[in-house]
Amino acid sequence: MDERIKPLGMVMGKTLDYLVRFMKVRLASEAEIRLTFDQSALLFSICQHEAEVIQKDMAEFMGKDKSAILRMIDSLEDKGMLKRVVDLSDRRKNQIQVTEKGEQTVKQFIGIESQINREILDGLTVAEVDTFYKVLRHIRNKVE
Repeated sequence: MDERIKPLGMVMGKTLDYLVRFMKVRLASEAEIRLTFDQSALLFSICQHEAEVIQKDMAEFMGKDKSAILRMIDSLEDKGMLKRVVDLSDRRKNQIQVTEKGEQTVKQFIGIESQINREILDGLTVAEVDTFYKVLRHIRNKVE
């Protein structure tokens, strides 16, 4: 069936399912440390934030409830990837910081993902890849 006549959400959803499954398998087989896909996404997201990071912000950013984020933070803290630091201006808040071990894990995951990206995009021209990202940005902007 011609992809242009299938519902866009169905095609994109199925493609995303395949991509996530592929990445999970590769990360599980190649990474030294085992993390769930959500845990690795959380760790990466915290690394990318330059300002202070608190649980509530991460829940909103990742589209998860605070209790799910708390469980992931607890697990990552147990693995030595994150640490909580009491906010001196508001002792009720804990800032979440990535440890050296967490930073090394993120670097390894980025390396694995870069290899995956090269494999997936192999055979496409630079112009085709640019167009692909342009279309994705267009769709994201329309649905936001």
